[in-house]
Amino acid sequence: MTVLHEDEVTLAFEEYRKRGVIEHDWKSWADLFTEDAQYVEHYLGSFIGRVQISQWITSTMKEYPNISLWMEWWAIEGNRVALYIWNNLPDPTGTGKRYGFPNTTYLRYAGDGLWDYEEDFYNPVDAERVWQEWFNDGGRIDTPINEMLRGIQGWAPEVPTDPIAREEVEEEFHKYVRRGEIAVQTGNWDQWADQFTEDARYYEHHFGRFTGRTEIKDWITSTMGPFPEMTFPVDHYIIDGNRVIALIPNHLPDPNGEGRDYSFNVHVILHYAGNGLWSYEEDVYNPKEAESVVARWVEAGGSTR
Repeated sequence: MTVLHEDEVTLAFEEYRKRGVIEHDWKSWADLFTEDAQYVEHYLGSFIGRVQISQWITSTMKEYPNISLWMEWWAIEGNRVALYIWNNLPDPTGTGKRYGFPNTTYLRYAGDGLWDYEEDFYNPVDAERVWQEWFNDGGRIDTPINEMLRGIQGWAPEVPTDPIAREEVEEEFHKYVRRGEIAVQTGNWDQWADQFTEDARYYEHHFGRFTGRTEIKDWITSTMGPFPEMTFPVDHYIIDGNRVIALIPNHLPDPNGEGRDYSFNVHVILHYAGNGLWSYEEDVYNPKEAESVVARWVEAGGSTR
């Protein structure tokens, strides 16, 4: 992959953001993808090429004229962009009640102002719950859009602001990955959980929220117990100050040794607190996709413990 100047990627991303998030001009937004681009939407499907992407995004967004979008943060490194975006619906009750859910996105820049890959992560159960609650409370297609909506307060903690060298953050991320490998090899997840602060927060978009090292340790041990063969090879990572965003496939080995893929992608967000400890992790993915992968794996001969 050719690494282009970050200023060029930043300008291209600003155009991507303007056409989509700000102007909602989805046909023009789709024109920012290459002719052979790949778009992976982990619930609604995969689309190949600018034409397919354009047809899908314009028809889909036409059904939701009152949804507003707000990017809480984004990080650019090399040709890659990671972002956290809120999908917000206007309050039909007039009480200030919030109806919104976030998704994360990984983008890859191809040059000449164009993108050749996008991958979106969220739990569709969260989206369906928000839509159903909004409708039950009186939301309708003609409820006016509210472009002033932002993220939901308290959803995630602030990133620690103490200045820490990138080299330390990167070294500790590699240790984080290595501790996961050791946990897979030994079946002992204690040393992995011990890298979180005593008051760390963990949000897993299927299993829920955990507070404190003890809760995290109990959860990860019970969850990974049935899957001793699952591995977590890192596809790539982006470092943005004390935040790390990593694309980490959760991989199960082919029971028949035929090289078939049994994996699902997870977008992981980590906050580094210093002194070798992490204060926050958020895992974003589609649990229905994970369930489908595990079901195929078991059908092929894989067994849980």
